[in-house]
Amino acid sequence: MKTDDRILYLEDREIDFEQVADLLKREYLPCELAWARGREALQSALAGGWSLDLLLVGELGPEFPAQEALALARRRCPALPVILLSAGADGERAAEFLRQGATEVVPRSGLARLAPAVRRALKEARDQAALRAAEAETSRMAALLRTVLESSSEGLLVVDLAGRITTYNRKFMSLCGIPEYVMAPMDLERVLTFLQDQFADPGTFLSEARILGDTSERKLLGLLAGRDNRVIEAYGRSQRLGRETAGRVFSFKDVTDRGQAEASAVPPDLVEAARAGRIVPWYLTEDELVVSDKGLAVLGLEPGGLPGDLPALEAMIHPDDLDRFRRGLEHPRTAPFELRMRKGDGAWIPTRWNMKRGAEGYRGVFTEIPRVTDVAEEERLLDRSAPRFQFKVKILQEP
Repeated sequence: MKTDDRILYLEDREIDFEQVADLLKREYLPCELAWARGREALQSALAGGWSLDLLLVGELGPEFPAQEALALARRRCPALPVILLSAGADGERAAEFLRQGATEVVPRSGLARLAPAVRRALKEARDQAALRAAEAETSRMAALLRTVLESSSEGLLVVDLAGRITTYNRKFMSLCGIPEYVMAPMDLERVLTFLQDQFADPGTFLSEARILGDTSERKLLGLLAGRDNRVIEAYGRSQRLGRETAGRVFSFKDVTDRGQAEASAVPPDLVEAARAGRIVPWYLTEDELVVSDKGLAVLGLEPGGLPGDLPALEAMIHPDDLDRFRRGLEHPRTAPFELRMRKGDGAWIPTRWNMKRGAEGYRGVFTEIPRVTDVAEEERLLDRSAPRFQFKVKILQEP
């Protein structure tokens, strides 16, 4: 492993080389100093395998002036620091050397400044090399991340805590039908506004997507029912950098096909409800109940008729089903259960409920259970549900 810096001193006079070598030695500057003379020697050193850390240019003859040596070094090794050591480097000439790419100009009359200039140039070169290496590694990791993102079968969207989109993949755009002009500003609100027009009822996802500081694990945010009859499953989880939450990662998957829905452990009834537009998200805290406006159509209510607290909700549940609902609150479970609810016209409709309890309260969805209206289908279902046994009736006659 290299321990000393390698410095090439381009100088016509050997006595000047020895003077500089003695000076750097007395300054305890750990370096390997080599002497070169003329154009060919410099070209060979720049093109050869002798790795240089700094080029020191001294007094040169008219056949190969310092300006030409500087231009040659800049052309062959742009990152190599070059210090000019010149007897005639007045202010104007020194400024011209700097404009042409010299790292520093040290007058021959001020040799005491040479060692600090060399140390400074070497340190700056090392810092620049480390920066270039870091940038190259960052570019490599970014390219690797982009490859991983684009190879994913799911649509991915990553957002920081300020609501700025940090990255996404093309799968996300294609799944949600988002054009380039919507994504270009990398603004979350712009994307959510577009999704609101693309999907029939994205209320649950939209509200969850704005909770950027959420530190929960991966969770289902909702099923987005597309206006083109597609159903998109949306998940969200916190993005962590060490112990800090940096934002959220959202993933999207097309579960329109029933087989895909079952494979992803999404209840098929929720997929059917999302496809038909009958899914109603709700939230319940100690103080209030929030039900999606989708509940107006499902329950046949006028605007403003949705329940706003727990007593109002229980008043809409069939008395015989209240215990089942209250048991669900006491022991929330992912398995769905059925309740009858009163519609605006007083009729009772069957609904299926899912709920989950968190630190802030309860949340979940309920869906209307479609009625069987086709007589043949109803008879088929009744026949399939009939018990599989036969019985005989024997009439006993009195003697």
